[in-house]
Amino acid sequence: MAWSSAGVDRWVARSARMGATAGVTMFAAAAMLAGCSKSESPSTSATATDAAAASAPAQAAAAPVTKIKVGFSIATLNNAFFVGLKNGVERGAEKQGFDLVQTNANGDAQQQVNDTLNLLSQGVQAIVLNPIDSKAIIPAVEKANSMNVPVFMLDRGSDGGKVTSFVASDNVALGATGAKWIADQLSKRYGSPKGNVVDLIGLIGTTAATDREKGFSEEIAKYPDIKVVARQEGGFDQEKSLNAMTSILQKYPQIDAVFGANDDNTVGAEKAIDNAGRYKPLGDPGHIMVIGADGTAQALSAIRAGKQDATISQNPIGMSAKAMTFITDYEAKKDVPGNYAWPTYLIDKSNIDSDGVKQYGLWALEVKQ
Repeated sequence: MAWSSAGVDRWVARSARMGATAGVTMFAAAAMLAGCSKSESPSTSATATDAAAASAPAQAAAAPVTKIKVGFSIATLNNAFFVGLKNGVERGAEKQGFDLVQTNANGDAQQQVNDTLNLLSQGVQAIVLNPIDSKAIIPAVEKANSMNVPVFMLDRGSDGGKVTSFVASDNVALGATGAKWIADQLSKRYGSPKGNVVDLIGLIGTTAATDREKGFSEEIAKYPDIKVVARQEGGFDQEKSLNAMTSILQKYPQIDAVFGANDDNTVGAEKAIDNAGRYKPLGDPGHIMVIGADGTAQALSAIRAGKQDATISQNPIGMSAKAMTFITDYEAKKDVPGNYAWPTYLIDKSNIDSDGVKQYGLWALEVKQ
């Protein structure tokens, strides 16, 4: 049987579809049925076939592995907690085999929208957002929706658009934990939950601040003899919280406790208390109790020094690495949770060196800023 050029072309096309090894097998079988041509010896034909078969695995091995391209926009890196989020995203992306493209909005909400649109223009297959402002980020989320790019929120959410999965601590519960801790401490001091409390709110416009304030306010309202003498925005910022607490201390001679929506708020408050000469050690009746959130290195040091009483720790490294596993699940068409609450852990001087805290993870010790 003679093979025309058209016949060979059809065979090549078919073998390409079936795979190189299968194609070689077909060709060998066809040659045996047709017989060898006068100008071709059996040994020559076998050698060519063997060579083609040997080259097929090498060609297959050389084929590039396509990685999932993931875009990540972080709000800022001026806070150790967000450095922890970045570290977790990077670790998670490496473990999942992603091609990660990152941007830092440096606290600028409009820049974050622009950064996200730029990531989308680069053909990312998933986008991870840590928003500065839950309303300002909506256009970026909606643009991703229109391009069928799944949106994964980390630590902070969006007030609009479709979000595939939102990974964060339960911030309402976190705020309530802070209020309950204060009530318990005031009960120990006075025999019942009563006293004057300062509430330093987080960065207004973020879901984390809104939810923590909701949890704190609803819980503290259960104790009618506890008076919240001042509510002021600390903005998740040490300097802003220092200035806010300085003014509050000048106005109120009697303050029993401070709730800081994060540990930058509490560090600022502690500096203001020191500057005003109002610091008293733990156990002193005049000690102003301070509780914050996140579990930063400064907070842990302040707890050991007796300047801060407690922190409700999160673990941004573990939290963000978990979010990256949901991208893998989504791409594999598995179900992913719309909301995933990462657990928190209350740390004070009594348990800071405990096995429980070690098992939960002192993430701040892994972060260099």
